[in-house]
Amino acid sequence: MSALLGLTGSIAANPAPSPPRPESQQEFWARYDKRDWAAALDEARRLVERARANSREPMQLADALTLLGNAQLSSGDRVNAEASYREALQITESQGAGAGLAAVDPLRGLGYSLALLERHDEAVPYLERAVLIIRRSSGLFDPSQQSLLRQLATSLTRTGRAVDGQKQMLYLQRVGERTYGERDPRMSPVLCVVGDWYVDLGNFLLGRDRYRDALEIVERKLGKDDPALVLPLRALARSYIQEVYFLTQGFQPLENRNQMDTLSPLESKGINPKYISSDGERALQRALAILESHPDTPPAVLTDTLIQLGDWYQVKHQPEKALPYYRRAAALVANDKAAAAEVAVAPLSFPVRVYYPMPPLAMRNRQLAAPEIEEKFVSVEFTVTGSGDVQDAKVIEQNGTQRQASQALEAIRAARYRPKFVNGEPVETQGVVNREVFKIRKQDDDDSKS
Repeated sequence: MSALLGLTGSIAANPAPSPPRPESQQEFWARYDKRDWAAALDEARRLVERARANSREPMQLADALTLLGNAQLSSGDRVNAEASYREALQITESQGAGAGLAAVDPLRGLGYSLALLERHDEAVPYLERAVLIIRRSSGLFDPSQQSLLRQLATSLTRTGRAVDGQKQMLYLQRVGERTYGERDPRMSPVLCVVGDWYVDLGNFLLGRDRYRDALEIVERKLGKDDPALVLPLRALARSYIQEVYFLTQGFQPLENRNQMDTLSPLESKGINPKYISSDGERALQRALAILESHPDTPPAVLTDTLIQLGDWYQVKHQPEKALPYYRRAAALVANDKAAAAEVAVAPLSFPVRVYYPMPPLAMRNRQLAAPEIEEKFVSVEFTVTGSGDVQDAKVIEQNGTQRQASQALEAIRAARYRPKFVNGEPVETQGVVNREVFKIRKQDDDDSKS
């Protein structure tokens, strides 16, 4: 499923400038914008302490708590972020501002925190309320609601309301069309976000329709070699890998454009990743060619595209094709400090699994409620080679059955990894561990009897 949208990120290209930040918050935002979460947390805590000491200005405390929640959520501390946003919202409501724009940031943060905690049913009312305030205060098609609509659609879908989620995504698309115009190239990122939602749902046909619409809009207005094509090209390619992932995780993709059900499990079926559609490969090769033809290409974008191409061939078990792209990416990061700072957490400094056929027994009982199941596990230790294969796999801990252990071993031996790189070359990584969890029905489970 999709990752949560960033707190300060924007879907649309060239968003409207943000309002000026108060002088007292400048140090916090300087740290936050550099993704220095520890320093941002320290500064946010200082702002909260100063605001608590000044009881005559409760809204300053609400603002400081919201900043603290932002830093906590960005650093991965979801539980404390929820508490900070809740207190900020309570203060805002107590000051009679619960229906105004001052409530949007704590409502948004609270909704995002709950969604990250997988409490989507609780997140939905806060997200809906934030959207309603924006529409009442700034207009029905204000672009600032787009990231909220995306998360609202995801949370609605996760609670079994995929049709309602689709309505939010279609509204998100309308917001973009009203802001830029239906055939404006700036619609490309909006269409890609809508396409991503469909792909996350498992409707790959509708998702790819949106990506191809984005490509057509950009090509018509900007030409066939414009860097704006890279985003939909990469998204189109990623959808084919996502489809492989769905099948290997035991989910049935939606098979027509009108189907909007949530994911349904299916019996394990064989899938050979060597036969992924070449459409995705062509899209990635075209994206790379466009980037290479523009000397002002951001290093992070080029690095990520090279890694995505390497992953494509690695999934197809073609390491001889994958490794040259990984090497180029590693060299780019090593030789360009700016690229290293922009790329998310050193993507070649540790092994990353890019393909994994889930054990059939691990696909069982995933729709059952927690009180109906008990969990068994099998931990497997192994070595990832320099070519990304798995060797020397062995069970090191388990409380499951022998059959579960056998399937866990078989699955990890078939996995593919992006290997770790040191000094620009792939190296072997020993002691990697995978812990597979099996959900067992508490009564009358055939496998537990075996």
